[in-house]
Amino acid sequence: MSERQEREPTVLQYPLVLVPALGCDARLWHPVVDRVHDLVECVVVQGSGTSIASMADDVLTQAPDRFYLAGISMGGYVSLDIALKAAGRVAGLALLNTSAIAAPPDRRQSSIGVVELAESGRFDEAVDLVSGAVAPARPDVSALAAAMARGLGAEVFKAQQLAVLDRRDRTSEIAKIAAPTLIVAGDADVITPLRLSEEMASSIPDAELHVLEGIGHLSPLEDPAAVAARIRDWLVRSDGRARRTTP
Repeated sequence: MSERQEREPTVLQYPLVLVPALGCDARLWHPVVDRVHDLVECVVVQGSGTSIASMADDVLTQAPDRFYLAGISMGGYVSLDIALKAAGRVAGLALLNTSAIAAPPDRRQSSIGVVELAESGRFDEAVDLVSGAVAPARPDVSALAAAMARGLGAEVFKAQQLAVLDRRDRTSEIAKIAAPTLIVAGDADVITPLRLSEEMASSIPDAELHVLEGIGHLSPLEDPAAVAARIRDWLVRSDGRARRTTP
């Protein structure tokens, strides 16, 4: 056993709340949960609503009083909203494959297009378009992404697309985040380019950025071992800071 393993507590003092990406359910996080559940209690929360703010409020109603928080893609937008409106409850923040910007015009148009497809009775076609884009080099990941989206159904799919296209720009606010922050990005992510993660890392005080080589938009499925390793390190660091500052 390594020195680091000997020092790690078996259970951290707060649970870890994990928020999935658009069109995804708890299966997105399962490969990471399998690798960290010995260290921390894990709860995957699927916030509902037609706006990022309403999703964040829904997650907060389901979350414990204080918790570590990790969100990916749309879940990252939700997690940023939570960290800004309920800072006292968030002991640590992890942002994966996400950004703080509002939806660019081309992405807004893309979301409108897939919503229109779903509303016209072509939900499966809309799902195939989205799932094919998130991991074009990984057919297995794209297939699971499609299965998750179909499982959630057309109404949830449309609500999430509308929430994402209308999200707020948070770039001027994230400097307020005081929680220990981990940012994970994939250098092959065409949905959220690396530069957007770099911009967040430069704005959030003491944020730590980790770039995964050859990884696209759904990093917990594409490289769960690397993602879990980063999350374990961040959790231990966050827990140590929380213990030092808790009266």
